[in-house]
Amino acid sequence: MKRINSNDIAKLAGVSRSTVSRVVNGYSNVPEETRKKVMKVIKEHHYYPLLSGQLLTGKGTKTLGLFWMGGSGIAHDSLTSSYFMHIVDAAARRGYLVLACVLDNITEKQNINYVRKIFMEGRIDAGIFVGTSNTEPLVDELVGLEKIVGLFDYYHENEDVPNRICVNFDRNSGEKTIDYLYGLGHRKIAIIDGDLSRLSCIHRHESYMRGMIKHSLPMQNKWMTYGGIVQKSGYEAAKRMLSACMDDLPTAICANNDGVAFGVYDACAELGLRIPEDISVVGADGHERGRHISPPLTTFSFDFGEMFSSLVDRVIDTIEQKENVPQSVFVESRFIEGGSCRRIES
Repeated sequence: MKRINSNDIAKLAGVSRSTVSRVVNGYSNVPEETRKKVMKVIKEHHYYPLLSGQLLTGKGTKTLGLFWMGGSGIAHDSLTSSYFMHIVDAAARRGYLVLACVLDNITEKQNINYVRKIFMEGRIDAGIFVGTSNTEPLVDELVGLEKIVGLFDYYHENEDVPNRICVNFDRNSGEKTIDYLYGLGHRKIAIIDGDLSRLSCIHRHESYMRGMIKHSLPMQNKWMTYGGIVQKSGYEAAKRMLSACMDDLPTAICANNDGVAFGVYDACAELGLRIPEDISVVGADGHERGRHISPPLTTFSFDFGEMFSSLVDRVIDTIEQKENVPQSVFVESRFIEGGSCRRIES
């Protein structure tokens, strides 16, 4: 069977060959409607331009793309930097290099074209995305083109696509947090949710709700708020919530992650509230800093090294066409009891 080429794609899409070339190479000087039309034909006919000599010989590049959303702040965050290195080390153990791209986001057209071009030029064998939203059109496009994509903390309804590899947090840490606080006698529990475009934040919210319903705990709007995923937004959310209910404070706060919990510490200090004497706090993720603050943070910890290494291994297994590679894995949390929670005497 004759392999379809760029001339065929051009004829089917009703455009010139040079337009096809500009689309697959991610150039921005193509009208969006034209680009969509060409990409539709490419997807329907499974056309993959083999632009590198290595790909022409079927050897691949032995290179993974790492697309990390969050901007240049990664260099100033020791924990995030360590996650970054877990990916590089895991790839090196399998004989792969990593082409790392740190982006502010993946929604700007310039960034979309840049990422698309790296894939379409065949510079990488697969791409790993960290920090994307749950419904990212570019990821869906790449998966539809049968590119191999690894995703951290990402949801898709069709989890059985063999070239979409996902590693996620467990779905029960929120409920386990409520169980723990209930066991200490807490009945007035506040929740600071995270970014609900992220799978982990959605699952944690749903898990909190299951715990609250299971124990018939009151879910008052004044004790429920959104706090993002970083310390600053956690501080702002906690200060806003606590300032508004000083006459009826919750006895405990569930923070979506440890960064948000650190923000809760800041807000409590500013408002003259003591942890855990006045308010207990529980985080999630297991940030190293939580062990060294006062009091040490009670949290549900995840082995990020294991998660990232598992993701890299399964992406490479898919590249190398190993059998029975699981497409979606959830990693269980481990409880770490610090000094940020107290028992409520009835």
